[in-house]
Amino acid sequence: MEIEKILKRLLSKSGASGFEENAAECAKELLMPYCDEVHINKFKSVIGVKKCGRQNAKKVMLEAHLDRIGLMVTKIDENGFVRFTNIGGVDPRILPGSEVCIMGREKVFGIVGALPPHLSENSDRKKLPRIKDMLIDIGMSKAMAETKIAVGDSIMMSNAPIRLQGGEFSAPGMDNRAGMTAVLYAAELQNIQYDIYFVFSSEEELGFHGAFTAAAEIEPDFAVVVDVTHGMTPDTKDEAGVFRTGSGAIICRGPNFDNSLTKRLIECAKENNIRYDIEVASGCSGTNAWAIQNAKNGCKTLLISIPLKYMHTSVETIDLNDIEETGRLIKSAIREGIFGA
Repeated sequence: MEIEKILKRLLSKSGASGFEENAAECAKELLMPYCDEVHINKFKSVIGVKKCGRQNAKKVMLEAHLDRIGLMVTKIDENGFVRFTNIGGVDPRILPGSEVCIMGREKVFGIVGALPPHLSENSDRKKLPRIKDMLIDIGMSKAMAETKIAVGDSIMMSNAPIRLQGGEFSAPGMDNRAGMTAVLYAAELQNIQYDIYFVFSSEEELGFHGAFTAAAEIEPDFAVVVDVTHGMTPDTKDEAGVFRTGSGAIICRGPNFDNSLTKRLIECAKENNIRYDIEVASGCSGTNAWAIQNAKNGCKTLLISIPLKYMHTSVETIDLNDIEETGRLIKSAIREGIFGA
């Protein structure tokens, strides 16, 4: 699979939490060649199933969340400027000067205005404004703006993806389109002994909503959740819980995850020469693994993460090789039957 090509296709879709329709349709198209059946459920999560043909086969759910953080229009003021609020945990520090796209009746591009430093000498003006006090300049009058956008429309960061050196790749929405790409890499599996359910769930950024409903629908025996974790930068290099990009698949240990199954996953990585590292979560992992583990009758759950720098900004950065290593680990775990017969 051409990882960069698939990732770019996923990144081209907006899909803020609650507005996942176009991203869901794209994900459905990408899954269809590998599955016996694919559908988008009532909660806008994408679910595909690949049957092994065995009676009473175990169900293994491979999940990555579909949605991404974003913004939403709250008002168009008398001068045509757009006020907005956040959808999910947007970092307000990166907003002034950002390029955005309002997903209205048609796409409307704009910029989040920023006061020039020449005019910000007094201490009050130097303070970072709150999101509710920021404005998007779309270069239109109020009357014209209201023909194209409306209160409640979603807003996305519109930075184009860029390839950095050494295999790194930067764009808004890597959380969690990188995880989706790793799951799609694993979808090429052949000769499986489990029924594999591929899930791209909605509204993770708002509280794991799509994962709860998808897990209740499928009732899996096992689940492998793929998300991102914190990538190391110069200002985080001495902190625990951050990982260099290029570290491979980050396997999480903690009470959210089945301990014996996690140990088998680690052995699988070793035996197949897959780069990996270990992350620890002493309680809720902050991922859909928490929801899936507890949904309905519950299931044994694993978490594999991809190191990502600058999380919840417009320049989220990953190493493409980490996506491949994560996909390889999922394939190996299923091929070698770590979930039992």
